[in-house]
Amino acid sequence: MLWWMWVLLWTVVVLAGAAFLGVLLYRVLTGHVLPALDDLERTATDFSQRWNAAVEGQPAPLRSPAPPAMFAPVNDTRAAYRRGRDQRQTARLIRRMQRKDAQGLPQRYGDLVRAEQKGLRHVRSSG
Repeated sequence: MLWWMWVLLWTVVVLAGAAFLGVLLYRVLTGHVLPALDDLERTATDFSQRWNAAVEGQPAPLRSPAPPAMFAPVNDTRAAYRRGRDQRQTARLIRRMQRKDAQGLPQRYGDLVRAEQKGLRHVRSSG
């Protein structure tokens, strides 16, 4: 091969590699970096608005902190946990039964037994 063919070949290889890296960099920037920057901008704007409202003395709509459980009686804490657990399980049971009704799927036998134990009556919704 002649020397100018080698120069031409390596020029094409280098240009193709640069084009590939350019396309890859463009996809990373538009797919990940710019949305992350937009999210950061929204968060910073929200933070600055809350900060300015707090400086002006307006109460921010934040949750009240939970009371410290360090000196709470163990039985009360355990009972509160069990009540919350039972409420979450019942809500999950109801959602699952409603979803299966909406999809026209048969109910799980265990769900029906649990619903009966909890005093819930399963009535299949027509639809």
